[in-house]
Amino acid sequence: MKPSISIITIGVDDLERAFAFYRTLFEIEDEQIGAGEDHVAFFFPNDFSFVLFPRDQIAQTAGKDVAVAGTPGFVLSHQASSPAEVDDILHRVLAAGGAVITEGTQSEWGYSAYFEDSEGNVWELMAQPAAN
Repeated sequence: MKPSISIITIGVDDLERAFAFYRTLFEIEDEQIGAGEDHVAFFFPNDFSFVLFPRDQIAQTAGKDVAVAGTPGFVLSHQASSPAEVDDILHRVLAAGGAVITEGTQSEWGYSAYFEDSEGNVWELMAQPAAN
């Protein structure tokens, strides 16, 4: 895997408060912001995104209980070139001593999977859906 971190997702306790903070800090235009019920994404040049996501949902994504020490406060995301590359990286994660949290699955956002490195840090692997 040649690291390509295109998205950093951080866990927040108050999505509205965090959104107001980062919007002010980043001085960003409305067209560079995407939001849903459970997240806010800031889109920057060079295909980089910074996403706010509820901390308890990050814990669920990582297969952790909110109260467990070490529950991640962020997720590193790697943009793979294809679903096959996502699956290949998962095999290499296991061979290197990491753990697969979720196998690759298709959603409206693309094909993605989650894994933990040897220290419990959470990574998301994703491949965008094919263009129609």
